[in-house]
Amino acid sequence: MAKKRKTIAQEVQAAATLLQRLVRMKAADDCGYAQCVTCDGHFHYKSMDGGHFISRNHTATKLLEENIHPQCKGCNGFRMKDSQTVLRYRRWMVMMYGEKGVQDLEALSYETKKFTRAEVADLVADFKQQIKYHEGRLG
Repeated sequence: MAKKRKTIAQEVQAAATLLQRLVRMKAADDCGYAQCVTCDGHFHYKSMDGGHFISRNHTATKLLEENIHPQCKGCNGFRMKDSQTVLRYRRWMVMMYGEKGVQDLEALSYETKKFTRAEVADLVADFKQQIKYHEGRLG
């Protein structure tokens, strides 16, 4: 029996998982440690999350690297329900991308993005290539 083809939504989710891993790897030092963008703690990238500044429910920003950064499990989980943690993430984003860049990202989140299979396949191929590089760097 032939294997059932994934839906585009399932492929987008798989791409998002790869991207979250990639951003954690990119942020890691050569020993594999990265800094949480909201609490400044240092953790091994494998024990961290790829935290979204704008919720991943927004399709237009779900697969944008500028929207995803390393967060510890606590900050990305229950602490993102705390307005102070959200404000710390936003301040970090402004330092990184400038107020205009953050505002542009926030505005983009109101748009709807329909991905094609080809777009997602291209993103996945790019993410996998970058991950392979960082796997070599991080050992």
